[in-house]
Amino acid sequence: MARKASFLLLVVVVSSAAAPALAQGQVPPPIAASSLTPEKMMAKEKAVEEHAQKRPECKKQAKENKLGWLGRRKFVHECMAAQ
Repeated sequence: MARKASFLLLVVVVSSAAAPALAQGQVPPPIAASSLTPEKMMAKEKAVEEHAQKRPECKKQAKENKLGWLGRRKFVHECMAAQ
């Protein structure tokens, strides 16, 4: 129990000593304008949505094939890669 208490004390001391040094050295990243046009952004959002809808279907097929865990993972990966 004493080891846990001393370790906790060490963590608190180190984190409190390092916090001001880290806070001073951080510079917020500049906000970059998006290089994507609105049409490209819409196409990207559509592709992401289609990808998200495809995964449950691939998982369902893998389950119907009664594959094991590793086999299901491989099947879903290949299913998602197929166009």
